[in-house]
Amino acid sequence: MRKLIAALILLIVLSGCEQPEEPEDFRLSLGNTDLTVASVVKEQVDDSSLLPVYEDQTYTLQLEEAGTLVLKTRRIDNGDFLVTAQLTVDESEKAAASLKLSVDEANRIELNDWDQTFIERPHDKNTGEDLTTQPIGLFTSSSFEEQRSQMVLGKQYVSTVLTTDYENDHKSTVRVLKKETKNYQVQQNNESAAVEIELKAEPGEIAESWFMVSDESFFSNAEEEKSWITYMLEDYKEANGWLTIGGPMKKLPWSIEPYTQEGYGRNLGVMVDREAIDRFGETGERYYYNLMINSAADLYEYRKEKGTDVWETEYTSTWLKDAYGLTAPYIDTRHNEFIGLYLSKIGDYADLPDLKQAQLDYADYLLEQIAIDNVIQTENGFYIADYFSPYDMKQKTHASMNHVLGGANLLLDSYIATEDEKYLEAAKKIRTAIEDLADEWVRDTGDLWYQVNPDLTFSGNDYEQLTLLDLLKHQNKWEASGDTKSAVINDFITSKTAYLLENDVVLIDEVQELLEEQGFAAKLGI
Repeated sequence: MRKLIAALILLIVLSGCEQPEEPEDFRLSLGNTDLTVASVVKEQVDDSSLLPVYEDQTYTLQLEEAGTLVLKTRRIDNGDFLVTAQLTVDESEKAAASLKLSVDEANRIELNDWDQTFIERPHDKNTGEDLTTQPIGLFTSSSFEEQRSQMVLGKQYVSTVLTTDYENDHKSTVRVLKKETKNYQVQQNNESAAVEIELKAEPGEIAESWFMVSDESFFSNAEEEKSWITYMLEDYKEANGWLTIGGPMKKLPWSIEPYTQEGYGRNLGVMVDREAIDRFGETGERYYYNLMINSAADLYEYRKEKGTDVWETEYTSTWLKDAYGLTAPYIDTRHNEFIGLYLSKIGDYADLPDLKQAQLDYADYLLEQIAIDNVIQTENGFYIADYFSPYDMKQKTHASMNHVLGGANLLLDSYIATEDEKYLEAAKKIRTAIEDLADEWVRDTGDLWYQVNPDLTFSGNDYEQLTLLDLLKHQNKWEASGDTKSAVINDFITSKTAYLLENDVVLIDEVQELLEEQGFAAKLGI
């Protein structure tokens, strides 16, 4: 009998432990803006900060009905916040979450709608149709004539995850976008003003949104804000509209594994928000500063997540898999070059020593690859391959002229910054490899081949003007380093430009300017 009573008491105690907590409203202060999430039964918070210019707090909230809402609040060192929200639900439930953003002492909210203009997007032969668009717009909260806060609100994105597993616990991960929506309401009266965002997810789905808030103005004038809207509309392939806890999502090519025509993923080439960084350098605008710091934070958090020293692509390109057997994760040398270059820029703009070093860190990584012979050898020089696996060095991929020049330019920049001969010597070896094969790079049409293969054969159609721009910049790098320009590369520039003109291609402004600066325009009668 005693054992039975004890068992009943234990059962009662355990049953009591399993009872759900009483739901409460989760509240968070974001300057003059207060965030409220209703009916939260459990809360967990984690802190992270890999750079002194931001602080992350990640709140994992278990909702009363169903679903888990994760909020990452990224506090920028100027006092602004960028908040990303992710609602997930298991296979047997559906869930909804309401996020209310109330502004202290405000009685009016005005929206500058960023979604008024539609520019038709042509079908892209590589990526198909990108269904993501620019943020909803800029909300300004005021108390009569006094501005209290501003908020840029992104749209809501519903997606699922696809994964292909490989050996050694490696995998390729992509998202399938189900829909982009605008679920928000503006509430205002004489005493308060608020914007309410709603996230909804069906079984197995992820629903996400984001917003940026500030007690100050993001833009110093309407013209700059309009210029940014125009950029997002016209350069949508580079502009980031779908921000997530782990970084921005972009439309991926159809040549991905796992296969889907609606695939999106963390593309390292655009995870670093180059346009915002360049614009901050030119204008000093607050909104660009926030996006710039967010880029650096996303990249550092991504690298921490992967446990790597450089940035590895996390989805498989079937083009690379079919040609070389290369699957995720792998190194894309051009993406890492851009990351090193722009992190160094951010380091200069924000006075961050670790970031200032980023370009040199990647240059040293390239030297390590050269030292272990992870290159394509020519008679007197070598090319660094466009892509390679740090986990299997046996299979070498091709080297395209634009990747080759990008790496050489980074090495020359590193030499100019440090005067360390090791960077100059590596750049000279790449130049020698280009000169070793010289005219073999030029096709019968006068255009260039896209790539040289490990067996030193050539294939592929070159970019229309990207490689030409890289060639022109490369010549200027040699001049800046105190060396002479390459006569072979001058021949490439002449041949490529003549080919474009013969085919009535309109040269972009930057190419035109460099051709004039280096004397090619006069030579070709442009």
